[in-house]
Amino acid sequence: MKKFQHIIAVVLAAGKGKRMKSELPKVLQPIAGRPLITYLTDTLKSLGLKQIVLVVGHGRELVQRLYEGTDVAFAVQHEQKGTADAVKSAREYFHKLDGGVLVITGDVPLLRCESLARLIDEHIQHGNVATVLTSTPPDATGYGRIVRDSDGKVKKIVEQADCTNEEQKIREINTGIFLFDAPSLDAALDEVDRNNTQGEYYLTDVVQILLREGKTTGAVVLDDYREALGVNSAEQLQELEAIFVELKR
Repeated sequence: MKKFQHIIAVVLAAGKGKRMKSELPKVLQPIAGRPLITYLTDTLKSLGLKQIVLVVGHGRELVQRLYEGTDVAFAVQHEQKGTADAVKSAREYFHKLDGGVLVITGDVPLLRCESLARLIDEHIQHGNVATVLTSTPPDATGYGRIVRDSDGKVKKIVEQADCTNEEQKIREINTGIFLFDAPSLDAALDEVDRNNTQGEYYLTDVVQILLREGKTTGAVVLDDYREALGVNSAEQLQELEAIFVELKR
């Protein structure tokens, strides 16, 4: 496996476990006896990145304790105002970085290092300023859709709540995993607003800003959509553990 020492990972780990029937933060929910975030950080470590930064919020002391004595760094998102706001919380780590920022949600324990390496290779080879990891699940309901132009290039990413009837028919979805050129991300974050149905700062708007500026963006489709499955409820946690056990046999 290559080493990607010019890239930092910003892991969005501030979500609450309010639908988990548990007081534990979402990323500390157990999968096969381990906090689910540890599978992801192990995967990121295997890529040889420059730095891993966890953006924490609710229950942050528990998450920080889990990584005590490691070289994992932390940033605090004091209020959950959206994914772009979460990334902005970690800005001190990439503000002057000449490299890339891999933004990834903290609840994807099935994600393989090979898939992330493919995302990084695509980003570097094509000189992209933003590359999104996508998937095509059987049911795209609830996810942001990838809208492509007639040449197959990413035209925009639309959140479910903002989709037109036609866009809701699209099966290719945004996994919430992106690789950005650090200076481009840093500049675009200042332009993101909350003018959307949810009133949040969307990280997908960074992609829109870069597209509007004529910057090169791309996408990599996962071979297995299950790699990017996250967790938002106790039921989904059980489903994810069942898939985990099946894949690890």
